[in-house]
Amino acid sequence: MKKNHYIFKLTAIALAFIGMPILLYFQGDFPKRDVLMDTLSLVTILGFTLLLSQFFSTRLNKNLVKKIRMINVLNIHKFIGYLFISILLLHPFFIIIPKFFDNGVTPSDAFIKIITTFSSTGVILGLIAYTAMLVLLITSFFRFKIHLKYKTWRNLHGYLTLLFVITATWHVINIGRHSNISFSIYYLLMVTSGIYYLLKTYLFKTSKK
Repeated sequence: MKKNHYIFKLTAIALAFIGMPILLYFQGDFPKRDVLMDTLSLVTILGFTLLLSQFFSTRLNKNLVKKIRMINVLNIHKFIGYLFISILLLHPFFIIIPKFFDNGVTPSDAFIKIITTFSSTGVILGLIAYTAMLVLLITSFFRFKIHLKYKTWRNLHGYLTLLFVITATWHVINIGRHSNISFSIYYLLMVTSGIYYLLKTYLFKTSKK
């Protein structure tokens, strides 16, 4: 019974963070592009939603820790984090790839315009999210080399994560190619539930103490 319950939870998580965005993507009335660009768009969307799932794959998830042990939970968290942050770091380059195939703005000019445009709220939020994501990757990968105490690193990791998910979600809803009403509601629900889970765990822990 417990095993079936655990499998049900994993299936529900997979459907929420993988199945649902795929469904919304293919049901959305978005302008169709070539296979390469549509694939990059879908990979970017899944990379973002799977990073949102990180709220539920940490040591804070006591039920998951009991089922598959702490070391396995951490390995899953690290694998998803390193893989999909690396993918999202390529997001600006995914945007300029089409410039290699048309006669308009050159790829280099398009890239410079992206990183120097401060008149758009969406672009500014994207730059903040990108910076937070990059610092997250560096401080996680080189945690022991920069000699941060565990508590300091954990708090930094948590604050950077909150900064990233809030600004990235706002960025996606504001100027994302696939920011229709259904996707916007989905992102807000996932982010809100993740932040609520995180705060509830810490607040409960604090009040208990």
